[in-house]
Amino acid sequence: MAIEKMTMLSFVASQTDEQNILEQLILSEKAHINASLDDLHEDSFTTHEYESSLQSNEVLAAINEPVKIEEILKISNIVQSIATQLKLDLKIDYTEVKQGYDLTAAKAELEAFVEDSREKVDRLGFIERQYKELKYLEHIIHSVKKRNIDFKSLTELNNFGFQIGILSYEHTVQIKKNYENISAIVVRVGEITDVKEDIYLVIYPNHLADETKHLLKSVNWRKIRIPDEFLGDISQIEDQLHHKVTAYEEEAAQLNEIVYKNIDEKAKMLNCIYTRIELEKEVINLSKQIYHGNNVFVVRSWIPEKDAQDLENVVASVTDKYVMVNKNPEEFDKKIMPPTLLKNNKLFKPFEMIVNLYGLPSYKEFDPTPFLAMTMCLIFGIMFGDIGQGAIYVLAGFLVAKKNVAAGGLLKRLGSFSIAFGFFYGSLFGLEQHQLPWLPSILGGSPLDPENILPILIASVIVGVVLLTLSYFIGIVNSLKQGDIEHGVFGSHGIVGYIFYLSLVLTAVAFTGVIPISPLVFVTILVITLIIMVLKEPLTHFIEGKRPLIKGDKGSYFVENGFEGLETLLSALSNAISFIRVGAFALNHAGLFMAFLVMAELVESPILKVLIIIIGNILILTLEGLVVFIQCLRLEYYEMFNKYFSGEGYAYNPIVLGNNKESI
Repeated sequence: MAIEKMTMLSFVASQTDEQNILEQLILSEKAHINASLDDLHEDSFTTHEYESSLQSNEVLAAINEPVKIEEILKISNIVQSIATQLKLDLKIDYTEVKQGYDLTAAKAELEAFVEDSREKVDRLGFIERQYKELKYLEHIIHSVKKRNIDFKSLTELNNFGFQIGILSYEHTVQIKKNYENISAIVVRVGEITDVKEDIYLVIYPNHLADETKHLLKSVNWRKIRIPDEFLGDISQIEDQLHHKVTAYEEEAAQLNEIVYKNIDEKAKMLNCIYTRIELEKEVINLSKQIYHGNNVFVVRSWIPEKDAQDLENVVASVTDKYVMVNKNPEEFDKKIMPPTLLKNNKLFKPFEMIVNLYGLPSYKEFDPTPFLAMTMCLIFGIMFGDIGQGAIYVLAGFLVAKKNVAAGGLLKRLGSFSIAFGFFYGSLFGLEQHQLPWLPSILGGSPLDPENILPILIASVIVGVVLLTLSYFIGIVNSLKQGDIEHGVFGSHGIVGYIFYLSLVLTAVAFTGVIPISPLVFVTILVITLIIMVLKEPLTHFIEGKRPLIKGDKGSYFVENGFEGLETLLSALSNAISFIRVGAFALNHAGLFMAFLVMAELVESPILKVLIIIIGNILILTLEGLVVFIQCLRLEYYEMFNKYFSGEGYAYNPIVLGNNKESI
């Protein structure tokens, strides 16, 4: 089973050590906190005994006042603001925190930085924003073609107001169509060529200001604001803007030298403060989830069994006043289920992504990842066997892996099986042995050769029967391990269900005369097993000695299970023929390229022939490859997973700084 073994670690300690213990617990990145207190009574005796011991044997030290949440958030906001202004991405850095870097040190370091550099950082941020705005305004003013406009004179008009702004081309057309309905002077004064927008000057009577502004708003008018200090004619505005922009550039250069000096050290300092603050937030969040007694607190967490001793050592490094209890999942009620942590090797690891799309296996369930990996690669290879196209997938896998390891791993493994079956079929970029005589072929001829079509389809059905048989067996083992006789023995996916499915297959085989047994034998078994599946509940209760044999209304039970039996029959029929499509896709793969090859033969130009073959391969690699992959998912999810996999587990999610987005 490729699921990490878990253990429940419960410990009781004095509240005087709570802050330090919770910090170390979080820094270990091993603890999946169990916030449920439903079964806490199991540890109540230990908690009570330890609490009594504290009261009688020692005087409890005054518990430190909790750090105010407001203070933590204030420091966090300051750090975030400074990092944004310095264009730094804050990162978790445990180095200093694990060496005793506490909140007091973090606050002192931040205060020193703010006193020394914050004013300069804020000034630099202000200048950069102003510089950006003025450069944009400068670009707009340069784009104004009518140079004789005096904006200062326009502001001195008593009975008129004005606006200068930008309209997109489509809104310009709308304005032109409604000139006769506009109670204002609208003049195009320039054009911003790089974004294909026009600059307009609008002059309107003061008593029509609201009407004009409403009209401009309806056409997505973007007003340009010219600060009072720059008012004048266009030439004056350009000169004043140029001087101001130059002054900002010089001041920004000076501040950059100061602010960004030793930027790596500043980044490290901010990361340490950020880590400390995130740790404080997590301690506050965790403190809300754990049980508190009069003098003690209780932490219960799921951790990998192999890490139990390490975590106890972490607690022991803080205090020797604690009691720890270690329990395996088998010691709890069946309703209490540990989280799931998959631990597959590198070969199967990428396929965990496919499993997670369906659901996570519960802790006591069979991990389907290795089985899915092998069967999916096999099915994909059968349906998409080609040496060259498979090699392209492998190369693509190496490229994709740089950004997404799991997706790249899938491509490499599926491509490898495509190459392997390419040698079986004798196919290289769609070309086969009769076109490339030197190409090896185990099949001996094209899949579309008349003598190969039927064997490929029969082989695909046999592969399906074998894979479904394995799926049934895994499901039966899963159910019996959990003591579920009803589903493991009498259910549609149990022992009786498998006999029913196998009888259906053998009935079809017997009708062909391949085996010398009358089909009636298998039909009889079909009927008997179907009746047993309908009666699965009373049979289970009879074996387990439970009464009544049928719970609830008997008529409703038989109607409901009768329909379930019909569904089982239809599902078994679907299962029996579903894998024919694997062989059909293998034939389709060869047939699709043959169509492109025929088109290539119809043209005379060698360049066009090569181009058609290349385009054909591209379409096969993309469109057909996607369809084949989806078909693989369908066979895994709907034909095999429902036999043995519920996917009702939940993920092992230890506390890791920076991952928890919950607000304190």
